[in-house]
Amino acid sequence: MSMMRLAFSLLALALVLAGPARADDERLSLARDIVNKTVARNLTVAFKQAEEKTLSGLSAEQAAKLRPDLDKTFAQERDTLVDQLSKEYAQKFDAGELKRLAGIYDDPVYQKFQALNADPTSMVTTITKDTVTKMMNLLSLAALSQQGNGQTPSQGAPAPSPAPAPVPAPAKP
Repeated sequence: MSMMRLAFSLLALALVLAGPARADDERLSLARDIVNKTVARNLTVAFKQAEEKTLSGLSAEQAAKLRPDLDKTFAQERDTLVDQLSKEYAQKFDAGELKRLAGIYDDPVYQKFQALNADPTSMVTTITKDTVTKMMNLLSLAALSQQGNGQTPSQGAPAPSPAPAPVPAPAKP
C-alpha cells in the first residue's frame, strides 16, 4: 500500500470516527441551549426570589455576608444540573428533534405565553395561586380529618373553585 493510499485510508477512518462525535457534540450543544433557556432560567429566577425573601429577614450586613456563598453554591448546583440534563436530553433526542424544541422556545408567541405565566402580577398567576391555595387547604383539612376529629374534608372545606383551563401545548412549528 502506498503512503498516499495509507494516508487517505487513515483520513477516511478518522472522518468516519469523528462523525458520531460531532453529532453527539451538536446534540449536546442544542440540549444545553434548551436547558439554559428553560430549566436553568426558571430555577435561577425562583432561587433569586427565595434568596431575597430569606435574606430580607436579616440585617443588611448579615445578608451581604451570606449572599456570595449562597450564590456560589447555587451556581455550582445549577451548572451540575445543566450538565446532567443536557447529557440526558442529548441521548434521548436526535439533532432534528432538539432543533424543533429550540424553535418552540425561541418562538416569540411562546415566549409571550411563558412571560405571562411567570409574571407574579398577572391575572393568570393570581388565578393559579388562588386555586392551588384552595387545593392545599383541602388537603390540609383531609389530613386533619384523618387525625381523629371525624370531619370529612367536604364538611368544613370551602368548595374548591374550578381549576384553570389546562395550559395548551406549544403549536407545532
